[in-house]
Amino acid sequence: MNRRSTAGILLAAASLSLVAVFVGVPAVRAQQAKHPVYVGTKVCATCHEGKAAGNQYSHWLASKHARAYAALALPEAVTMAQLSGIPDPPEKAPVCLGCHATAAEAESWERDPTFVLEEGVQCEKCHGPGSEYASEAVMKDPEAARKAGLRVFTKRDCVVCHYVKGSHAAVHKLPQIDVEKAWAELAHPVPKGSHVEKAKATAPPPPPGPAAGKAGPRYVGARACEACHHGPAMGHQGSLWRLSAHARAYAALSTPAAAEIARKEGAGDPQTSPSCLKCHTTSGLEPAGGAEPSFSVFEGVGCEACHGPGSDYRTEAVMREPKAAAKAGLKPVGAKTCLPCHARAHGKPFDAASAMRKTAHPKRREAPKAAPRGTKGGTAPGAAGAAPAAFDIGLGLDVVYKTPVNLAFRPGGREVWVACEASGTVVVVDALRRVKVAEVVSGGQPADVTFSPDGSRAYVSNRLDDTVSVFDAAKRTRTATVAVGDEPHGLLTDAPGKTLYVLNTSSEDVSVVDTATLTETKRLSASRYPWSLALSPDGTRIAVTNALSRLVGFREPSLSEVTVIDTATATVVKRARVPEANLLLGVSWHPSGEFALFTLNRTKNLVPMTRILQGWTITNGLGVLWKDGRVDQVLLDEPHGYFADVNDVAFTPDGEYALATSSSTDRVAVVDAARLVALLKSTPDEERAEVLPNHLGASAGFVVAHVPTRENPRGVTVSPDGKTAWVANALDDSLTVIDLASLPAATRVDLGGPKVVTRVRRGERLFNSARIAFQRQFSCHTCHPDGHVDGLTYDIEADGIGVSPVDNRTLRGIYDTDPFKWEGTNPSLARQCGARLAVFFTRVDPFTKDELEAVNDYTVTIPRPPNRHRPLGAELTPAQRRGKVLFERSTTVDGREIPVDNRCVTCHFPPYFTDRTVRDVGTKYRFDRQGKLDVPHLNNIYDSAPYLHNGMAPTLEEIWTRFNPYDRHGVTNDMTKDQLNDLIEYLKTL
Repeated sequence: MNRRSTAGILLAAASLSLVAVFVGVPAVRAQQAKHPVYVGTKVCATCHEGKAAGNQYSHWLASKHARAYAALALPEAVTMAQLSGIPDPPEKAPVCLGCHATAAEAESWERDPTFVLEEGVQCEKCHGPGSEYASEAVMKDPEAARKAGLRVFTKRDCVVCHYVKGSHAAVHKLPQIDVEKAWAELAHPVPKGSHVEKAKATAPPPPPGPAAGKAGPRYVGARACEACHHGPAMGHQGSLWRLSAHARAYAALSTPAAAEIARKEGAGDPQTSPSCLKCHTTSGLEPAGGAEPSFSVFEGVGCEACHGPGSDYRTEAVMREPKAAAKAGLKPVGAKTCLPCHARAHGKPFDAASAMRKTAHPKRREAPKAAPRGTKGGTAPGAAGAAPAAFDIGLGLDVVYKTPVNLAFRPGGREVWVACEASGTVVVVDALRRVKVAEVVSGGQPADVTFSPDGSRAYVSNRLDDTVSVFDAAKRTRTATVAVGDEPHGLLTDAPGKTLYVLNTSSEDVSVVDTATLTETKRLSASRYPWSLALSPDGTRIAVTNALSRLVGFREPSLSEVTVIDTATATVVKRARVPEANLLLGVSWHPSGEFALFTLNRTKNLVPMTRILQGWTITNGLGVLWKDGRVDQVLLDEPHGYFADVNDVAFTPDGEYALATSSSTDRVAVVDAARLVALLKSTPDEERAEVLPNHLGASAGFVVAHVPTRENPRGVTVSPDGKTAWVANALDDSLTVIDLASLPAATRVDLGGPKVVTRVRRGERLFNSARIAFQRQFSCHTCHPDGHVDGLTYDIEADGIGVSPVDNRTLRGIYDTDPFKWEGTNPSLARQCGARLAVFFTRVDPFTKDELEAVNDYTVTIPRPPNRHRPLGAELTPAQRRGKVLFERSTTVDGREIPVDNRCVTCHFPPYFTDRTVRDVGTKYRFDRQGKLDVPHLNNIYDSAPYLHNGMAPTLEEIWTRFNPYDRHGVTNDMTKDQLNDLIEYLKTL
């Protein structure tokens, strides 16, 4: 049928009892010759409204499902999103929309013009897109309707979205939904014996609308107003109306209470009675000059009921001019506007002033007053005091810290510019007075800062935005924004300043930018997670560290890389191997140019974690990259005092000292460069390669001082005159300035962050502190840098030494994906990070109850970055679109039906793409004690290689080309190579 032919839809058949439920993902679409599209509730209502149809449309309209999208505008929703690490507004976040809207994941061409996303969880959320089963002829035959896409769902489908979510329960404190009770309450069967139940009658006539032919402006409908009056900039006015009783005024006429009132007043059917519709619909009081197709009486009391028919004033140009809008028919609203309908309505008292406050919807609203944790404070939704800010549950989620991560001296030495990740700003500090003098907005999560050689420009990488901000350094104003790769981090220019090199951590490449035109000229391939870079003193080479190990074989030691770039040709000329090391972060060249130092971890992930007691499971140190490409490694640890999470390194101008930061022990190590070189050169080659990299006592020979800092020191730089070293204390919003002539003297520079330490901030400090581990060997951050992964597989002896090695999993977006561990044995993060952590990992006293709660509060708020393979609102590519069909398919290429439990979407349904169960998909491998494993979520799956429970699949492709021989992990052996590639392209969009 023509998908735009929407009249005559019948959504019920004699054998179907329909129940409107809130589901998180459709059941698998049957493969069809035509691709169905979403047509919207108004189309369903053409048949499914009125007594004969059981007032099914009104039943839905009065439900919370119809208000599900609008609820995302509430402060509570903002808090829930923050608790889930979602950086986008809830109304834009795919994870939120996955349960609060219909067809949010669909492309624009899959939505008919009659479909409205803002109508929340509507008919087609449960029954599937309706274009192909819309006709009465199809719906008379249940089998034909099913084949055309009509889905019959189960109670399990309700649980998809209605399982207990910690992020929600922490805010609304509601118990788990009783599915049986909800199923009964939301049932909307067609009355027995009705003409619809018998599938014979045509659609009932629509309720009377505006009088046609009358002169004057026409009604355009609330949806037309909502096109502009939505989102935080407009105070979420459209959503506030949808949340109000006005939006349900027409639906209220279908209730038994309305029928009784109408009976007493002799009005007949309330939904067709002019006396009832007069106050329960927009057009009741003022017939106006007709209505445009966008108008529907089903909207109840919409915007135009108060403000007048909007055909002449709805355009933005008119609305921006109050006098012009008034002349075009926009009416002022006051208490008198309400009285014709509300004064003595059905004998109920009416307080106009109170009603006006409850229905107020200004563009700007004051923040609600703080409420005790677990209580609903502030004012009612839609009230004048309500605000779309976060709902206060005692965690301080609205407190914005600076979180300085990297810093650089502006040429000339008078200013230090500091990239502040949490505030999205760059703080400028006067280096002589050691005070903050300015703060400028950069972008999402600034990560690093560098300057042009003459100091006229500053360049700042914005990791969340995939951009570099360009500043006029003298004026401290942003002059340009340059798009680069995914999640840019380190950056610098070549010696002449003609070329800017930007390291893109997620896309694992290097953007080469022409600074004259500010255009990217090429991309260079790095290793995994390129992090920092340093220019050799002669300007000919750039050394690039890579945070993650290369992908290695199963149960093989890590192998990392320092990538070397020739600046004359902007090409990679060396890939220096760094065996058995990972987390290569900071890097700096010695002024002689003979070598560069870089930071590293040596994680012995192939030995059981019992070795923590022997002191060498995770060690921390420096790598030495010699000019000829050779690499040495030494440790900064001491036998009873480790230098955990070594983060950055910088040389003094004379080359005497190198300063390295330990972000988890809050110290800076001062390394005597000459002593370090002497030690290396005096050590026999075999010991240099095998002993020194693991020698815990060697650092005593070249570390001459440890300087305490404030919480979580990250970036370090040295002043051009060599007198001071400056350190960014990420979790103290400060800098530590070290006097190099009188070690270990240091002073603190305040960057102006909030003074309060919130629960989340405290948890972040604990997460990044090595005091939780035996001899301060590591922190939570060590295995989960930036809350993500270190790319390694570990042997945790809780299940036996050498048994069940497990791949490290990301903490980004971990909330609401329980249970935890690959075997699914931990029901909560508190169980995961409590006593178990102390027994099997840290080997010291566990977190206290308060500490554990703080760590949990931080962990769940670790932000998940936006998907780089499908930006918000983007259409799918042809390959991704083909892959989506494969992901959702129910039959094989040759037409055989795939069992429901072996379909991809059964276990991995949106918005989290996990059903939170344990399943055996045939991936049990040697050393594994069982095959049943937790179903992982797939959000941003492209960014967390290797894959499978033990990391044996280096790439997504190998999950199915090597490790699914019997089609137990989805049916994939019938796919061609191109089809499998398409499936992978779609998976990357999740």
